[in-house]
Amino acid sequence: QWLRWSQEVIPWLLNPYFHYLRLSQSLKTRPEVMRSSCNSMCNYCHLTVTLVTFEGLIHFELLICGCNTAARQLMSRGFFPCAPIAPTLAVDIRVLQLVKELFVRLAPNVTGWCDAFKVLLDGMGYRVSAKEGIRRRFNNAYHWYCILLLSSRKHIQDALAHSEDQVPMHPSEYLRRRCPLCYGGQGWRRTRSTDQVSLVDAIGCIDACFNQKRTHAHDDDPKNSTESFFRSEREVQEMEAKVKALRSECSKTSTLTKRKQGPTMETEDGYEKGMRIPTSVLEGCSESFIAADEKREKASTQFFSDMGVMALLCHHDRVLWLVNMTSAGEKQHYALALIRRWFKHLPPDFKVGLLYDIRCQLKRSCCKWGFLMDVLPRNVFGISIFHAFGHQWPCQIVYHPRKCVWFGLSDGEGCERFWSAIKPLIPSLRVSG
Repeated sequence: QWLRWSQEVIPWLLNPYFHYLRLSQSLKTRPEVMRSSCNSMCNYCHLTVTLVTFEGLIHFELLICGCNTAARQLMSRGFFPCAPIAPTLAVDIRVLQLVKELFVRLAPNVTGWCDAFKVLLDGMGYRVSAKEGIRRRFNNAYHWYCILLLSSRKHIQDALAHSEDQVPMHPSEYLRRRCPLCYGGQGWRRTRSTDQVSLVDAIGCIDACFNQKRTHAHDDDPKNSTESFFRSEREVQEMEAKVKALRSECSKTSTLTKRKQGPTMETEDGYEKGMRIPTSVLEGCSESFIAADEKREKASTQFFSDMGVMALLCHHDRVLWLVNMTSAGEKQHYALALIRRWFKHLPPDFKVGLLYDIRCQLKRSCCKWGFLMDVLPRNVFGISIFHAFGHQWPCQIVYHPRKCVWFGLSDGEGCERFWSAIKPLIPSLRVSG
């Protein structure tokens, strides 16, 4: 049934849903239903459906065939079915929209809502079959109605994306919806030209949390077509493969160069390419932070399939993207995947400032191995302010956000506040998967 909903019914209902919204003036009125005729030689059958409205229950009979399905006819009347083929219950879209808005402001409780609604129907003289009930059917209709809303939003966004120019002149619609303050303005180029201090157009922060785990015992549910902050596992794996390939290529080149030069004496401390602090300082910072050690296990792969979560947040602590961390250590390809996704949604001349607790190590890897070289000049590096004190003093002088004029009062600890906000989810998600 999930495949039929996802691959057939929901895509088929997009156009009837848009058509009904236009005729009803965004659900303000209830338009007349135009009877549709079927010219082909279809086998008709009768189907009785119980319609849930604000006024009560209505028993309605449909004449359905292969061309005029029950879901399509119900949508043309402003109702959403509880099943893809032969529904016995359909709910008014206005009722579903009210429940959706209510559950945004209250803890979602379909069982409580259906029990209260059943008591109301009993008082009005309606009788609901005890065998069929209303909760399971209503919950199914509500769930797939939410999927329809998300699919319709994605359909509109894709249409707008195809109509835009190839070279974006402003941040993507996704970023503007996530944080209008960071990405919704139209005059960021003008601000940059008049204020030389504003070297970055937006600020973000990255961090990982290894308390949000998922056990091996729970398989993944089928992927609904829902909008998610989580990047796909395939996208992360592609970045991991690219990182391994670049490191392998650069290692071979470095080995050949050393062989040609022959044995050499140990050189004095110096500066690596693209770095503003000495190599000895970078080594000291690397030893100070567990996060800088990619091989250190922070969770057991024997018991957990997802070891943690890494997040990219904007300056106002709004979540932009998340990735599931499936390796034991805090490997760099997770952060690189988030940064790559970030720049794909930005104009080619948009500059960002990124705060990360081991930012010096990440920039060192980018310069050494050639990661993100196409967007590296548009990225200003900084260290999260609470983690800066664990770095060497020369590193703090260069990357401390209070010593960089373009970071203002940003502390880069939005991820820590986000982890604190969602910590009640740790026990339930670890058990439920």
